[in-house]
Amino acid sequence: MFIFRLMNLYLIHPVFGVKIPLFALNDYLWFDSSIDLLLLFLLGLFAFVLLFLFRLKRKRLILEDQEKVTQYKIYGFFSSILFEESLSEEDFNRQVEKFKKKIPFKKRWCKELLIENIIDLDKNLKGNQKEILIKAYLQFGLFTYMKSLLETGRWYYISKALYYWRELGYAPSAKAIYPFVKHKNMQIRTAALLAYISLSEEDPLKILEDYADFISPIDELKLIDIIQRKKIKKPSQLEQWLDFDIPTHVGFVLKLVSHYNALEYKDKVLELLESENEHIRKSALDVVKKLYISEAESILIKLYDNESEEIKISMIEALSDIGSSESEAFLYEIVKSQSRSEILLAAMEGLKKLDSDYFQMEYATDSVLAAVKKHVLDPHI
Repeated sequence: MFIFRLMNLYLIHPVFGVKIPLFALNDYLWFDSSIDLLLLFLLGLFAFVLLFLFRLKRKRLILEDQEKVTQYKIYGFFSSILFEESLSEEDFNRQVEKFKKKIPFKKRWCKELLIENIIDLDKNLKGNQKEILIKAYLQFGLFTYMKSLLETGRWYYISKALYYWRELGYAPSAKAIYPFVKHKNMQIRTAALLAYISLSEEDPLKILEDYADFISPIDELKLIDIIQRKKIKKPSQLEQWLDFDIPTHVGFVLKLVSHYNALEYKDKVLELLESENEHIRKSALDVVKKLYISEAESILIKLYDNESEEIKISMIEALSDIGSSESEAFLYEIVKSQSRSEILLAAMEGLKKLDSDYFQMEYATDSVLAAVKKHVLDPHI
């Protein structure tokens, strides 16, 4: 049995002795075992955690209510300035400064709520509203705020600023973004590349010369989407960019060749079909298929045996599009060979696409080729 004498609020000294009733002496507490003490401690801990969670939840609810009220006020503010006619510069600035006093503007979440509203309105409204939204963005000091996010050095805030700038489409921010293409964090470098090309109005693709990372297939799709939406003109440096040292850069530039239908660079494309790098060869092959570069026929036939199965199938598909009688004979040789079923199927489909007499030939009823031909004629078989 443990007996504890309460010397003060902070010190408890154990004393061994006889059991003293709880209410017999008000400066002594007794416990039958250490388990009782542990249970009391856990009960106190549970009460503390419960109180902490309650206060946290209450604080969150208060913040949510504050955000809802602020959002309502922001709606009202933009409704008034966007549709109010003949608002002078002085009156506009006065309204912005007056509104800043009605909301918790110094709070980070409030500034970001304003930015998100400006972005949403810009996407959904047409006409001269964008100019008004940008004026509000600058008058609220949100450009300065976003620059301060970059200066924190923390990747989360930097990424957030880059995302906001990209979505907002404010071209002058491109200058502030450019240095982050060389940031130590790869995710930030990629985000900076996408944001800069989205915003820069002067030769935006030239940034590829300073971008040292590989370009992933997903990033390629994002970049092409940006180029299409912005209608970026064909860069004059395409030919020299085909000599980039980084294979994924060359692969992306080859996609640009396809995008711009730049057949003036077909000789370079044909040269890259024999590159030592597989990614570059595959990318060059895609250009051959998309731009129907018939001069590639003999090169593909020559290189076929040295390639992987994946590239062989792509070569067969290309020959099916650009091929002549030479390709027909070549595909027929593949059909007769002991190749894997995927290659046989691609070659047979190629003969069909070329409307070749080889495809019309009869094959032994129970042979593999007969089955492959049936499948080409009816994919459901």
